[in-house]
Amino acid sequence: MKTNDAIFIKVQKTTIAIRTETILYMEKTSRKITIHIVGGEDVYFYGKYDSVMPLLDERFVHPHESYVINMQHIYRLGMREAVMIDGQKISMGDKCFGRLKRAYDAYIRHNIWSRLET
Repeated sequence: MKTNDAIFIKVQKTTIAIRTETILYMEKTSRKITIHIVGGEDVYFYGKYDSVMPLLDERFVHPHESYVINMQHIYRLGMREAVMIDGQKISMGDKCFGRLKRAYDAYIRHNIWSRLET
């Protein structure tokens, strides 16, 4: 599995490094993207997911136009929502939730088989 340790984001006139393992999820409103960090402050920047997604690895799924979710930090999947380890609930429609569920099931299967093989 490919893993990227960090992504580099330009915030105003500063470039900051964010460890990908600390990203819970990203949320986009208009052109503003908020990166929600485990136990940290949210990071805001202006951009498009098209420029961010290539920087992320297989842990990340983009099931809904407003969200990119780090599947490593999903606590559980409920009725059309992902509950993150910090308790935050991300709701979505049936079609988007179906994409998330398929991606999460594949992620879980891959991780179980990877651990059994080692």
